Amino acid sequence: MYHNPVKILETDNWNVILQQQLAKRGSTTPLIITSEGSIKRHQLDKQLNGYQFFTDIENYPTFESCQRAIDLSKNVNCDSVIALGGGSVMDTAKVVIAAINTKLENLDDLLSYKGNYSNDLSKIFIPTTHGTASEVTMWGTIWNYQEKQKYSLANPALYPDVAILDPTLSLSMDLKLSIATTLDALSHSFETLWNINSNSKSVNFAIDAIKIIFEEVPDLKSKSDDINIRKKLLKASNLAGLAFSNTKTAAAHSISYPLTFSFEIPHGIACSMPIVPLLDINREFMSDNLEQLLDTLGIDFVELKNQILNIPKGIVDFKLSAWGVQASDFDEIVDRSFTKSRISNNVIDLSREDVYNLLYEIL
Repeated sequence: MYHNPVKILETDNWNVILQQQLAKRGSTTPLIITSEGSIKRHQLDKQLNGYQFFTDIENYPTFESCQRAIDLSKNVNCDSVIALGGGSVMDTAKVVIAAINTKLENLDDLLSYKGNYSNDLSKIFIPTTHGTASEVTMWGTIWNYQEKQKYSLANPALYPDVAILDPTLSLSMDLKLSIATTLDALSHSFETLWNINSNSKSVNFAIDAIKIIFEEVPDLKSKSDDINIRKKLLKASNLAGLAFSNTKTAAAHSISYPLTFSFEIPHGIACSMPIVPLLDINREFMSDNLEQLLDTLGIDFVELKNQILNIPKGIVDFKLSAWGVQASDFDEIVDRSFTKSRISNNVIDLSREDVYNLLYEIL
């Protein structure tokens, strides 16, 4: 059965909606979690003058940066948490929310905690990219670079209460970042379609997201400052989030983690590179969902793959070799690609040979 409790509000003036939501919830001491870059780009120090800020954000939240966020939260008196930024900001915010709601002061304890969370904080998430969709999920991701391992917090209390979607916040992204985040949303969508946990509603959300992405990316490349394009891509990202919020991700994301850890391939690119090979592998086992997708798009399977490959074309490198990966690296990549909680969601069990062949195809 499909479930997602987040209230989604679309606007072109995020601060007006934010103030309305804070007033509605009686929040007087919000904590703003954002990045220094966002403060400068969106003049947050002026728009949110007098609020408490936490800005010690790393591109991929690490154990160290998340522990610093937890340490800060021990000394902050707040009745709501506002996350304004991309995926790293929103993941860090979820760590803070989890720490405050459990009163646990150590990240290791938080990750191993299986009990109930209190749900005392109001949680308002405002994305500034159109890819991660953390504004509608209950997961927070933490990266351990020493172990080369990704960890996740997961609890229904980590669902935001409200997601505010304002495309004006995404206009400051350059084209490479815009394409990379859009590819992340595309991966979320396909990961839903070949997922053992998919349901009819998640499938519909995923297909709607793919349709928007295919329609809007060609224009994005020539008119990246077009607010209507940004609005539609932000909607696509959100729809993809609503889709995988009920399925989790699967093989493409699992394979992407060692690519990001060891070769610094940005997440959106790393998790979308395997899409086309996985389509070939999963094709006959996702036939109903694939048929619905092709019917909606009005294209055939070959054109589907071509449209996926056209998204990064000319903007971001979409072959492993361009990122310094060699065939001699494949043993380690394959070893680290089998993340049980992700790759096991794939509609069929993948073998090591499958992953080797996939890597060769995208080399």
